Amino acid sequence: MEMERAKQLLIGTDRKEQLFLSNVWSIAAFGLFMLFTFTVAGTDTALRVMVILTEVIGVLALGAAIFGILYLSGEQQWFSIANVSFLSVWVIFAIGYEIGLSEPMNNYWLLFITYYIFFIASIVFIRLAYTRIAGVYKVVPPVFMFVNALLTVYMAFLNMWWALTT
Repeated sequence: MEMERAKQLLIGTDRKEQLFLSNVWSIAAFGLFMLFTFTVAGTDTALRVMVILTEVIGVLALGAAIFGILYLSGEQQWFSIANVSFLSVWVIFAIGYEIGLSEPMNNYWLLFITYYIFFIASIVFIRLAYTRIAGVYKVVPPVFMFVNALLTVYMAFLNMWWALTT
């Protein structure tokens, strides 16, 4: 029985289940590569490589989550909504990271305002997803909120520092 279920997943007869699992594993890979990126923060070349790999995995995870919103339903769709909400905040952070702090930018406030708007929207959607998800995956939205809150504390300090230097 279990072997037939595994065979169905591998040969593609259950496409929606494959899409849901791609959401789960892509967001897990994104989190893992984020941790790897933090561990190589002292080295310049390795950090750049890990940031690029993390960004690529993040884009793939975002794409899988968007497809999940379109094609899945119920609890699985809300898991995809939580993924998009979580990753949208990181997209804004990645744009700011790629612009760089050393570049002269007169409209730095635009980046931070956009980040804060996306953060508030992500909190709302992650909270909604938390109420709609049941079972094992119910722990994922609080983890998303916690990680986004850590990023927001970092961005608030970055915002204050950047405001003082300009």
